Amino acid sequence: MFKRRSRIKHVLMHGESASADKEAAKYCLKFQEFIETEGYRPQQIFNCEETGLFWKRMPNRTYITKYEKSVPGHKPMKDRLTLLLGANASGDMKLKPLLVYNSGNPRAIKKYSVIKSKLPEMWRSNQRAWVTQDLFKEWLFKAWAMNMKDILDTNDLPLKALLLLDNAPGHPKDLKDDLLTDFPWLTVQFLPPNTTSLIQPMDQEVITAFKKLYTRALSVF
Repeated sequence: MFKRRSRIKHVLMHGESASADKEAAKYCLKFQEFIETEGYRPQQIFNCEETGLFWKRMPNRTYITKYEKSVPGHKPMKDRLTLLLGANASGDMKLKPLLVYNSGNPRAIKKYSVIKSKLPEMWRSNQRAWVTQDLFKEWLFKAWAMNMKDILDTNDLPLKALLLLDNAPGHPKDLKDDLLTDFPWLTVQFLPPNTTSLIQPMDQEVITAFKKLYTRALSVF
């Protein structure tokens, strides 16, 4: 009664959310100015982000008839992999995904003699199924940057591209130096710390939509 009478609410404290809002707002203004100054088009601005996927986990909700009270549950499968997904700002160019699993040759790969180099994603493996800095560089230089020239030329775009990254451990901070040597037309920018949830493009329902579509497709089988 005291809380209701005094209009006191119980809320969850969110660390540095206030400072994150300010940093995100500052960066967005600077980023917009940089884009206009350098003349980047939406087709030339790219972003990518890692996400974990429990690829065997089935939906935990379903429909039942009015004559049923419940349905038996099942133990969720915890087989996990990491996906690196990305696209450009206009949404018409999807980056080749990087898939990292804890096995380099799972049973299905061996059974059906799958040639991993012909898969629509770059398949790599390590014990923890994490995207390491070495794997990220390999994906960036071999699966993306090498093909970007052809993509830009096909779409009649100037040879220049911008890649926006967050400060995840798998994203090397020395990328700019490496790119100057082999890919001087590719620029990398890092988001300010603690602002990923606010202004990371792939976190604005893109990855969520992908997981929903994956779960829907999985439940059909």
